Amino acid sequence: MSETEITNETSSGQHVLMKDQSKIKKAVRHTTVVINSRDRIYSSYPNSNKFRHTLRRPLTNVLSIELVNCTIPAFLYTIQEEWNKFTFKEETTIKVIALTPGFYTDSTLCTELQTQLNSSGFSNTYTVAQDPNTRIISITATASPSPLSFSFLFSTGFPRDKLGLNTIAYSSINTPAIHLGFGFNDYSSGIDYSKGKPIATSSNVLVAVLPMDLGCFLTRMYLNIETDGKNLDRMERGGGRKDCFHIFNIVPGANEYINLDSITQSSVFESKPAPIARMANLQISLTDEFDRLLNIHMREVNLTLEITHLE
Repeated sequence: MSETEITNETSSGQHVLMKDQSKIKKAVRHTTVVINSRDRIYSSYPNSNKFRHTLRRPLTNVLSIELVNCTIPAFLYTIQEEWNKFTFKEETTIKVIALTPGFYTDSTLCTELQTQLNSSGFSNTYTVAQDPNTRIISITATASPSPLSFSFLFSTGFPRDKLGLNTIAYSSINTPAIHLGFGFNDYSSGIDYSKGKPIATSSNVLVAVLPMDLGCFLTRMYLNIETDGKNLDRMERGGGRKDCFHIFNIVPGANEYINLDSITQSSVFESKPAPIARMANLQISLTDEFDRLLNIHMREVNLTLEITHLE
């Protein structure tokens, strides 16, 4: 019997029945996942600004994730605990002043600043006013027989804002300096800083540098999504700041919630060059531009994601 005949007789014929595995194609599936912060485990995630959503079943070979609909809380406090304090100096007395967290307009924030300065045990009595045309504030001190000099220590005091060593851009805003119209410096009474260079003025008055900016960095809210240790970052940011999945543009105080749908705005993360092998959980967080969790007052977060994957 020839060698060829022996091979044919001992073969089971299985190679004829089995499909060529290299030619089997996995089916493309679309799974719509509805995420509601109320479904979170409250003992692990007491605040709705960060929580984990567990998928009903793990998805494999995930190709893309699209945000097709959402309802995000948009009511944010103008002043929050992370940036409500600054150092104030009167003559030789130095104290840390804390503004009450809350939502403010220009006029109500001027009133709050005046209230806190006058309730901190200083010798001067302070009046805070805003020019209606320029929106620049001035702080005036009165006392008998004469007011003492005073300063805002936004640079040498603590807390203070942080600047990047290389970019000299803000890496963290930790005081209300920008909100009030000041920069990253110390500012003293008797000097007007609003003209481009310091100009001597009345010794009991301090004029801010810029108009008040209550929106500041709160006009943008950053959505971050993580799955099993992998960040789903589709928006690249500069200045060394953390990338994110999506950025919501908001007008503080204009709306209680903001909504997005795929008709008006597309937000798709594509996993390249290879798909995500397995996805079982999604961790959701809402932060400011400095990667700090935003206080959304325990309000509900809703996201609808369409996930394209292979099975």
